[in-house]
Amino acid sequence: MVENMKKIMLIICLMIVGSITIASLNKETVDKVKRATVFIMIANSNNSTLQNPEGRGSCSGFVINAKGYIVTNYHCVHKATELKLVFYDKDDWNIYEVVIIGIDPLADLAVIHIPKRKKALPYLNWSTEEPWDGMDVFAVGHPFGMVWSISKGVISNHKRIVRSPYVRYLQTDAVINQGNSGGPLVNTAGNVVGINSMIINPTSTVPKTNIGIALAVRSDDAKEVVDVLVKGEEFIRAIIGVRLVNLTPLNRPGIVKMLGVIKAGVEIPNTFGVIIAPTDDLPEGLENFDTIVGINGKAVNRQRDLTDVIRIKKVGDTVDLLLIRNRIYKNVTITLKKLEVTGAQLFDKKAPPALPNPNVTPKPKSKNYVVPKLEEPPKEKKLKEKPNEEIPTEKPQTTE
Repeated sequence: MVENMKKIMLIICLMIVGSITIASLNKETVDKVKRATVFIMIANSNNSTLQNPEGRGSCSGFVINAKGYIVTNYHCVHKATELKLVFYDKDDWNIYEVVIIGIDPLADLAVIHIPKRKKALPYLNWSTEEPWDGMDVFAVGHPFGMVWSISKGVISNHKRIVRSPYVRYLQTDAVINQGNSGGPLVNTAGNVVGINSMIINPTSTVPKTNIGIALAVRSDDAKEVVDVLVKGEEFIRAIIGVRLVNLTPLNRPGIVKMLGVIKAGVEIPNTFGVIIAPTDDLPEGLENFDTIVGINGKAVNRQRDLTDVIRIKKVGDTVDLLLIRNRIYKNVTITLKKLEVTGAQLFDKKAPPALPNPNVTPKPKSKNYVVPKLEEPPKEKKLKEKPNEEIPTEKPQTTE
């Protein structure tokens, strides 16, 4: 009996140790991920400030195939006047010039290459595992220039929508800061589950710092885009061509009170769906404030339901929409258009408002006005230079 209890305790201990090991990166995996992660130095006119006029900063990226193609964030290359990178390689201290192969501003992705690097590089594989809430993940990158840092966390939510329902993000509490942008978010096997892209911080502090909410582009969405960009081609998305607003019983009371809705005299149904926001250029068959509740026979409760069907379609394909217009159900067939979006629309920073010029009328000079003579300042004794004196320089702020 005692012997059996010892065996059971041993098995339990092994299970606990095994679970701890699984939730950690081993030394070999860490070394591989570091060697596949690059440090990108940027100069970006979009990020210029009075203290940092050239907009100098840093980003991260990682090698994705044997040809040496590298993935990073689009906002790292947007309006870049200088792009250089270095590798985690003790035998290679070169600083390489970067060639941009392809960009996708909506997904905040860019593929770059280093044509002069001939040495083979380790690369990271995309994870084929479906991400789940609570999954252990590790962020690798260069926060505030602290090169090749690793932080651990979990996936807090595996399907966040930020800029567009066409791009899904992982929310993580792994510590990510400026400089981590473009770096890999990996699982315990060292495979990429996401691309670190942004942090959420509601305070007005600059630069923004981590408060436990970071977002990474999901690897399945990223891979779909990158597979096209490495060919030097444009990633094209199909859309209906309307602006949409989610409708729920909770926000309906506020919508029905809107001035535009009242003026249009339309009935907003008490249901889940998506409302077509007013515009002058609607596809044929649709009207302002129509509520879409179905697409190709599938229910639509929110924009994500609509996008999940459209994302696998091509420009020129048709979809069948079920909508409600003034309490009447209608079926409309729509031909999908190309989604047009530019990096400038998403990432250009607005210039600060100009200071107002006060309207001051100068007083007229008196006839007896005499220009005063300026006295010359006393000559100062020339100070002897101190030998070997260092002149302090101001460090430029890093940027994502």
